[in-house]
Amino acid sequence: MKHVPFFFATVLLAFAGCGYPQVKGTVKFDNGEPLTTGGVVFIKGMYTASAAIKPDGTYVLSRITQGDGVEPGLYKVIVQAQVSSNVNDPSARWLDLIDPKFSAPETSGLTCEVKRSMTYDITVTEPPGGTENRPASCNLENRLSD
Repeated sequence: MKHVPFFFATVLLAFAGCGYPQVKGTVKFDNGEPLTTGGVVFIKGMYTASAAIKPDGTYVLSRITQGDGVEPGLYKVIVQAQVSSNVNDPSARWLDLIDPKFSAPETSGLTCEVKRSMTYDITVTEPPGGTENRPASCNLENRLSD
């Protein structure tokens, strides 16, 4: 019986740190300005991990629960960022904050191989037509108060 606590302590230590790797990063425009809203999705077959983009442009991927990490492997990566042209009208059209090519795995051109915890920064470009087709502020909180 003297060895039982030692055994449990050894088992706990063996499993400590055995979770999936953490992947975090920042999404910015090619001019260095952060993308302040939207989402990042890593896709590997039928498996996905995703994150909301925070107002400072940062994200942390999760599989099921916040911060639970990502299964190792090679992923296609997409970024989605749109706002409603009128938040009070459910039929209003959606405005792309970034080039729509980033919203599909076949056209985004983004891949990431996850082997261990890492930072994966993403650079996106303006929608076709440049900034004149993007709302003056791509901060969703500001758009909701307009």
